[in-house]
Amino acid sequence: MGIQGTRIFDRARYILSVAVLAATGAMSPVPAAAANGNAIANAAVVRPNTLIKTDDLDFGTLVSGPTGGTVTVNPVTNARTTGGGVTPVGGGAHRAAFVGTGGRLLIFVSGSTSVTLTRAGGGAAPMTASLVRAATTSGGGVALLGATLLPSGVQTYYIGGTLTVPANQPPGDYSGTFTLTVNYL
Repeated sequence: MGIQGTRIFDRARYILSVAVLAATGAMSPVPAAAANGNAIANAAVVRPNTLIKTDDLDFGTLVSGPTGGTVTVNPVTNARTTGGGVTPVGGGAHRAAFVGTGGRLLIFVSGSTSVTLTRAGGGAAPMTASLVRAATTSGGGVALLGATLLPSGVQTYYIGGTLTVPANQPPGDYSGTFTLTVNYL
């Protein structure tokens, strides 16, 4: 139950890489050919009174500028937005998702309210994300959650949040873990 794949790139390295790729592609002829690809099929089977993580929270690939900023992944809409000196690069950002079922009467949801992301290999200040929970029940739409009681049945829980990115954050992969606790009553 964690965050994986958040990357901060140095703006010059990104621009240089794009320029090299564009120049290389323009200079080499591409012969016509058929191609095959592989994909992964997934399924989640949920037993009563259990919780299964089906996706990690990912803030995506970012460029850190000369001023700090934020990137937000909305737990309800799954949309990513940025502010301040942070520039998003490509897609790939998404909320965390968990599926659970159980409870004879009510379900009480709690867990981490923030997570610290550290750079693989060290050498950079950690970043902190505040977390926000949302859920759907077998009967309807998505709603934001605090420490909330829900009716029993099948639920999908979503975790999003806002990551604070310092100015000129060093490039690298940053990750951290958080918890989601569901008590079935």
